[in-house]
Amino acid sequence: MHGTHGNDTHTYGTESQVEAEIVDQHRFIEAWLRGDADRSAQEYGAFVARHTPDFVLNGPGGDATPRDELMAGLEGAHGAMPGLVIEIRDVRVLAERDDLVVAVYEEHQASPAERSARRSTVVLVRDGSGFRWRHLHETWIESPRPT
Repeated sequence: MHGTHGNDTHTYGTESQVEAEIVDQHRFIEAWLRGDADRSAQEYGAFVARHTPDFVLNGPGGDATPRDELMAGLEGAHGAMPGLVIEIRDVRVLAERDDLVVAVYEEHQASPAERSARRSTVVLVRDGSGFRWRHLHETWIESPRPT
């Protein structure tokens, strides 16, 4: 997608980088919740560092969870969802300006217990090694239901 609008520009290169970042982030979450990821402080610390200190997740139920609270809960959920599969679909960059990129995507989750789908909007901040997550807003496409 090539486009220019005022100072906003985005290219196929940015879109593929953003898609890789979103997929990689969710591969870690999937492996962590399945219990397949290494539970080392170094491994988890690298994941946490991919989020800015002021990161907030606005979940599909309306809750706003700051980074430290979210990460503490996720750290304790290692292995809590055996068999979880997360599929990322339809990643699109909506806007790019300076070091900020706004993108949307769908996240589909399936486990032996339930399935769900959400549409997400993420604000990413470019840094020297890629992106850091600044803000995430999720909306239900399909709320959790038994499989």
